[in-house]
Amino acid sequence: MKTPNIILPLYLIWLIILVFIPFLLMIFLAFSHTNGLDFSHIRFSLINFKEIADPIYFNAYLNSIILSASASLLCLLIGYPIALIISKIKKNSLRNIILIMFILPMWSNMLIRIMGWEILFNPNSILNVLGISLDLIGSPLAIIIGMVSTYLPFMIFPIYTAINKLDQALIEASYDLGANKRQTFRKVILPLSLPGIYSGLTMVFLPSATNFALPERLSGGNIVLLGNLINSNFGKTFNYGFGSLLSVILITIIFITMIFINHKDKDGDLLI
Repeated sequence: MKTPNIILPLYLIWLIILVFIPFLLMIFLAFSHTNGLDFSHIRFSLINFKEIADPIYFNAYLNSIILSASASLLCLLIGYPIALIISKIKKNSLRNIILIMFILPMWSNMLIRIMGWEILFNPNSILNVLGISLDLIGSPLAIIIGMVSTYLPFMIFPIYTAINKLDQALIEASYDLGANKRQTFRKVILPLSLPGIYSGLTMVFLPSATNFALPERLSGGNIVLLGNLINSNFGKTFNYGFGSLLSVILITIIFITMIFINHKDKDGDLLI
């Protein structure tokens, strides 16, 4: 069935308004200097590029990389076995129920879930009734746990999709040629599921590195990530130029990463 001719122009108009124009505006502001919200004396400037190299922001960059990478690795270690187990369930109804169970938490507001962890990590939480005190607020561990619980489904579903698309004849051929389960997993299942792994890592790492509400609530403002810098420059200091530069850099990284993943997924040459 062909798409109606009117749909494509409407989609392009919507894309231009919501994506291309804001992106061009951010590029313009990244090369500009303004006095707060006063755009009457806006001028071309490279001061934002000098500011981005300031050692003050080094910790934010480092925190974003370390915490996001740690959360991504944990999501992979937890999510891959789950995706593999789900893919082996023969009964479709049971498989769908399990998948829905992972989807349901995503329907609730993320801030509510973050505040739930915040209450639980407080030393005076309800866990004191059980004699357990989790004084994790302000620690990197609290942020990592929050990231894993928030973005774990984004790791499970791409891997599950990749494994579910595998040709079962290849697995059966591996067994017929004398390979055991471990060898079949290492030589057949894992290499062919790498596109899902790369997609999952991207879908976990990028939002983790750019999240600002999660580290702000679970660290008490003591640990700053890249997302906190962007939020602060737009919402508090009104330094739109520097905030736009950070946003453009992130969007560029996301764009390049998605091109790489799509290319590798299409060619199927992600091997170990």
